[in-house]
Amino acid sequence: MMRKTNEARSPAGILLPAVAAGMLTTLLLMLVGAVLMYRGMLPEYAVASCALVFLAVGSLLGGLCAAKRAAGRKLIWAMGAGLAVFLILLLIGVLMQLQPVNPVRTAASLLCALAASALGGLVGVNVRKKKRYSHVKK
Repeated sequence: MMRKTNEARSPAGILLPAVAAGMLTTLLLMLVGAVLMYRGMLPEYAVASCALVFLAVGSLLGGLCAAKRAAGRKLIWAMGAGLAVFLILLLIGVLMQLQPVNPVRTAASLLCALAASALGGLVGVNVRKKKRYSHVKK
């Protein structure tokens, strides 16, 4: 028999799907941005801004998913998911040595990811789940 509450979810059960959703979203948006840049539809000066927006969207989605999965402290879980998305992308960038790490840009990206994931967490807390079988009379 399945439990109707999600109290027994482990931290990995809360964060892994949320971080995966945030990472996939961010990476897909970055791929779209790369294609647009390759085709000349995205000017080079807009790349950094677009990357920040893509990180924010991915962190927002990760925060939303974490807040929906967590039983308590939903905002903390949401911000944890955004932080994890940021740290994974930072680690990938450092390991690939694509660019030197700029502390100001890194701090701005971290703040953006945390703010977006907090916003996603707030949305996740306030959006009600759809009641299943509401059309069936008891």
